[in-house]
Amino acid sequence: MRPAIFGETATGFYTPGFLLKNLTVGNFYCFSRLAYSGAITAWIKIQGANSALIRASLKIKNRTYNCIGTVLAKNGCWSFLKGGFVLDSPSNLALLLFQNSDDKDIDITIDSSSLQPFTD
Repeated sequence: MRPAIFGETATGFYTPGFLLKNLTVGNFYCFSRLAYSGAITAWIKIQGANSALIRASLKIKNRTYNCIGTVLAKNGCWSFLKGGFVLDSPSNLALLLFQNSDDKDIDITIDSSSLQPFTD
């Protein structure tokens, strides 16, 4: 997956994210350190602060999952974000966003990300 830049946050900054299509009920969507476990992976690097708590959130039509993964990122270092979510209804379009939890102006770079759903 390749990140795009999406609309402004409450403080006027832009945030990187992904447009996800056709998410289904019954699948678990999970951030994981192990690529073979069927998961989403995202490496995060920041600039503009010594460290920052980066939060992943998911926005669908009628609902927002505010914290589906977090990582404490250090300036200039690659950090691995992990977490997950389960939907209670299908979604044709969803927006996966990566934001600084305190809304300060920092640059967030995302690399080597993928999404793999799995079932019970």
